Amino acid sequence: MYSENETDSESTEFSEDNNIDISYYEPGEESLTKYTIVLCDLYNEKVHGIANNEIIKYNYLTINRYKTINSVIYDDAKYFNNVYNSRRNKNHNIFKNYKNIISNKNYIKPEIAECIYLLDEGQCISILKTFWIRLIQKTWKNIYKQRILINKKRYSQESLKYREIYGKWPEDCIEYPKLRGMLRF
Repeated sequence: MYSENETDSESTEFSEDNNIDISYYEPGEESLTKYTIVLCDLYNEKVHGIANNEIIKYNYLTINRYKTINSVIYDDAKYFNNVYNSRRNKNHNIFKNYKNIISNKNYIKPEIAECIYLLDEGQCISILKTFWIRLIQKTWKNIYKQRILINKKRYSQESLKYREIYGKWPEDCIEYPKLRGMLRF
């Protein structure tokens, strides 16, 4: 029979293990959504070894996949940045600016990505989607600034008088920036 102290320590260990299992995806486990939070590293033949599949050479290799965002992700990112920067080969056959990419202290950080398992290699590659969010945020900031300027122009006495007389806004504030088409280049 177990004493009360032994039983308590076992249940504590189980709950700690249980929390770790909740935050990580197992290697073969499918995610519930198309996109997953990942830590990933740009493939480098000199670091990861020779790949049989050409697709791997041009993509990010998934280090870990996460079910939830929590402090574990950021701790892991710090750890992998320290480990990889200490043993990193600064040259790359494909990416000429590889040294600049990996020298960023936050090179390995949580990203939103679509994960694809390569069955013949047994590896998981990540197609990053986070940059689209950053692009949308940047574009929206610009649209918001333009909206503020247009509103200031519309609230001026001259613009209000012009609208009262002609039934439309003056030419310099007639176009109100919209979300539709904001990513058009």
